[in-house]
Amino acid sequence: MVDICNSTKGVCLAGPPGPPGLPGADGMPGINGTDGIPGLNGLPGADGKRGKRGKDEVVLLPNTGNSNGLIKYVGPALLIIFVLPLECLIKSLINPRNVTKMESTFGTWMKDTAVLNDERVWVAEHFSGLLTGITDIVNVRKFYQGCGHTVHGGSFYYQIAGTSSIARFDLDTKKLLTLTVDDALYHNRAYLLHNSKTYFKMAADENGLWLIYASNLDESIVVAQLDQKTFSITSYINTTYPRTKAGNAFIACGVLYVTDTKDARVTFAYDLLKGKPVNVTFDLRPPGGVLAMLSYSPKDRHLYVWDNNYVKLYVEELMTTVLNHQMK
Repeated sequence: MVDICNSTKGVCLAGPPGPPGLPGADGMPGINGTDGIPGLNGLPGADGKRGKRGKDEVVLLPNTGNSNGLIKYVGPALLIIFVLPLECLIKSLINPRNVTKMESTFGTWMKDTAVLNDERVWVAEHFSGLLTGITDIVNVRKFYQGCGHTVHGGSFYYQIAGTSSIARFDLDTKKLLTLTVDDALYHNRAYLLHNSKTYFKMAADENGLWLIYASNLDESIVVAQLDQKTFSITSYINTTYPRTKAGNAFIACGVLYVTDTKDARVTFAYDLLKGKPVNVTFDLRPPGGVLAMLSYSPKDRHLYVWDNNYVKLYVEELMTTVLNHQMK
C-alpha cells in the first residue's frame, strides 16, 4: 500500500507496520567494579610420596680459584672434581699453521706479548738495526744480532750486536736503555742457540720477562729474570744444561723448554720457579732446515715460529691431572 500524505493539512495515511528491523550494535562496556576481599587460605594438601632418586647430573662451572681448571658439581651428593693443568706443562704442540713465507732464512716475527689490544706484527731480520711493521719501519738505534728478540709492554728487546748488552727500545718514545749481562758468551760463534746464530734469547710468559744465555764459566744455559720497570736482573738460575745440546728454547708458565740440536724434539725442560728439571719431552717438527725462532706468547698461548723461511703458529696442549673430593 502506498503512503498518502497531505502536507497542507498535516495528515498522512500509512499502510500496516513493516517487519522488525535488525538489532543495533553493542554498546560500550561499563566500568569494572572493585575487587572483592580475598578469601581465606585453604588447608595444605597431604604430603606426596617420595620420588625415586634421579641420576646424577653434572654441571660445569668455571673455577674461581687459582687452578685455572674446572669444578664439576654432582648431586645429590656433592662431588667436586678439579681438572687442573699439571704444573702448566706442555704435553704436545698441535694445529701448526703456516702464516706466510718470508724471503729471509733467519728472523723473528712478534706481537706485543703484554699489551692486549696491540695486534701489530713486527719483523726483525737477522743482524739489522730496523724493526719492520705493517705500515712503518723503525730504526731501533743499534744493530741487533740473532733471533732472540721480543716485543713486550710497548718495547723492543734485543742483543746489541757484538756486545754482552741487552737493549730496551721504547716504540713510542724511542728511548733506548741498555743492560750489561756479566759472564755471558756473546762472540766468537760460541752461540747459545747455534742453529739460529743466537747468543741471547728474550722470553716472556705469565711470570714476566726472562733472558736466556750461556755462561762463559761452564757454557751451561742460564736463565735470568728481569724487572721490567727498572730494566734490571733480579735473579739467576743455572740449569747446568750444556748449550752444545741445545737447538732452540722458549719459556712458558715458568718452564724452560729446550730442543735437540736438530730442532726436531723438546728433550729438556726445567721448572724455573721450583729450580729443578721436569720430565717432559715431545715432538716439535721434522728434522732438517733452519728453525730460526721459537717463542711463546702468554697473551694468546701460541708458539710463534720461523721455520725454513715460513712463519708459523702452534697451539700448545697442556698435561692435566684430576683431583676428586666427595662430600655427603
